Amino acid sequence: MKAEEYLKNILGNNFEKVKQFFSDLSKPNRLNAIPRGRVINTFLIITAEGELVIRHEGGEDITLASIDGSKYPIILHEKLVSAWRRQMLEILRHDYDRNKGDINNLRGNNNDWDCSLRPTASVKKGEERMGGLCGECPNCMTFGFAVKEGGEFNLKSRVEGDLYISTTPEQMSVVVRTFNAVDDVTHTTLISGEGQTTGALFRMSLVKEGTVFVGKVAIKDVSMAELLLLLFSLAKVSRIGGIKSDFGKIKVRIPALIFAPYEVSSGYDIFKRVKGLVNAEEVMSKINEYLKSLNEGILITGGFESEVNAIYKNNVIDHDVIKEAWENGINFRKSIEQYISKKE
Repeated sequence: MKAEEYLKNILGNNFEKVKQFFSDLSKPNRLNAIPRGRVINTFLIITAEGELVIRHEGGEDITLASIDGSKYPIILHEKLVSAWRRQMLEILRHDYDRNKGDINNLRGNNNDWDCSLRPTASVKKGEERMGGLCGECPNCMTFGFAVKEGGEFNLKSRVEGDLYISTTPEQMSVVVRTFNAVDDVTHTTLISGEGQTTGALFRMSLVKEGTVFVGKVAIKDVSMAELLLLLFSLAKVSRIGGIKSDFGKIKVRIPALIFAPYEVSSGYDIFKRVKGLVNAEEVMSKINEYLKSLNEGILITGGFESEVNAIYKNNVIDHDVIKEAWENGINFRKSIEQYISKKE
């Protein structure tokens, strides 16, 4: 198992202690269809490397949380997970283009695999259907999907998160910029056909570059290959938020993992320990210091960046890891089907 080799490199002497927290998806097993208390608590530091537009429902440029009398910019989990899923899909497609026959053999299907985060629609004429999630790839089997017409089940995500909170309040982490309203066609402020400048301006609130966000993700009941693919995809997320062609550059770091039979800590809990800190290295040190004091589960610290990047060799992702993740996802789906059949 190639994934096991990489994880031994990442986790070191702790590997033997934590291997109990991975699902064995080397073959279908109906018992894997239900949660079994295998939680990998993954702590995150997200640093803005450019200005960010972080919008959610409500129309405001920045989403803020009121904490202890001050307002702090926040990123909701749905915002991160959408970028995370898209990054993983790019990685999977990159591998699929080079190993199509191999993956199609696993799928038992010679039709081109296509999975994307867009709605599935139908048209009356011949019931044409477009795109959407495939319900079979490692992305769908870890992040979940809604049942398609004729399908048997919805799949809940095995990746759960909450808030990612800025360590500094709004007055320190948000800037208001004024922009010209530029025409999309001519890329100028000239009104087409009239030959005069509009003079139109608008203002936008942006998260400042250098702003640090902290949070936590709970990854549950995954295999070794699935965890590697999740961590690698997360570490490679490079942009987030609105207008990503102009804004949104970020750096994601993973200061610590806690393996436990339950969730440990939260984004808010971590925020309370690092509130006011502006340096990412200092934030990382403080998080690790706090997690050690909890004395819960099996804590592994270190950043993991170079170790996780080791699965990227000769300018391509190690196909053996991707292939193993596909096998595990297919077996997980079969496990669910077995469980449903048994219940009936």
